Parts: sequence; structure tokens; C-alpha cells
Amino acid sequence: MKKVLGNLALISVLAMTGCATTGGERDYSQSLYLRGQFAWWDALPEYKVKKVDTGVYRTEIELKADGQPYEFKFGDANWSNGANCGYLSEKDDKEVALNTPVRANCSAVFENFRFTPPESAVYGFYFDVTGETPTVYIKKAN
Repeated sequence: MKKVLGNLALISVLAMTGCATTGGERDYSQSLYLRGQFAWWDALPEYKVKKVDTGVYRTEIELKADGQPYEFKFGDANWSNGANCGYLSEKDDKEVALNTPVRANCSAVFENFRFTPPESAVYGFYFDVTGETPTVYIKKAN
């Protein structure tokens, strides 16, 4: 009876966390979105990340360069703990510059990243979980 209850508890935990995996790796393309001011912080389908490499996810957005920063995070539709990714350190990671990875904290609450685009263009927003700490970076799309 204890073994059955233990197995049921484990299944319940996995079901609640929504842990989608591929070979032991969580597949963020199933649930993670780029969320920010540009989308009224909603989880919109056009900003859902796509897997581009092992542990690397990306989505694109067109931004206007008006001198004002865009605030954003990566998060699932419910802002779940473990999938609510903002900056790790306000001093070192809050401001995101092109082609420069910053560290993410996926148990964030109010720690929004900020990016001021240098020109109006389409930008790729990347979420990278290949290291010990997730990173976020932005590249100008081709």
C-alpha cells in the first residue's frame, strides 16, 4: 500500500509541475513564452519559444527604437514558480545588451529584464538552459 501511495504522490507531483522532458531535459517549447509590455504581459502564441538547439529556445519580436526600454520576462501561461524567469542580479543582469548573455532566475516575481533596442528591427530573444544557471540574450534577427 505504501508503494502505491508513493507512486501516486510522485505522479501527482509530475502532473502538477507540467514537466515535459526529452531524454531527461525539460522541453520549454511546450510552455514558455516571451512576456512583456509589448504584449500587455500576456502569454501570446506568437511569442511562444521554439527549440533551436539542445537547451536553447528562441522567439522573435519586432521592436521600435524610441529610446525607451522594453521590460520582459520568460514565463509560462500561469507565471508558475520555476517558469517565471527574470533577472538574477539587479546590478549585473537586469539590463540586457545585444549579444551579451545575462543570468536568469526562474523563481522571479518582479525582476523584469530591460532591453533598449539600438534600432527599430526584429530581434531574437533567447532562453538558454545549457549551463548551470539559465541565461537570456538578444540578437538582431537576419
